Amino acid sequence: MAYLRSKKVKGKKYYYIVESKIIKGKIKQNVLCYLGNAKNILKTFQQKKTNT
Repeated sequence: MAYLRSKKVKGKKYYYIVESKIIKGKIKQNVLCYLGNAKNILKTFQQKKTNT
């Protein structure tokens, strides 16, 4: 199951779509997609909205 994860780097939040898997008894996170910061995500959605 995929979910949204935020990560703080140098005081800024960045977002990823992540999937967790159990490999050899340990949980490993696999990054499916890097989304960027909130400003970039909002900009992308606004562009898609105007194109449709």
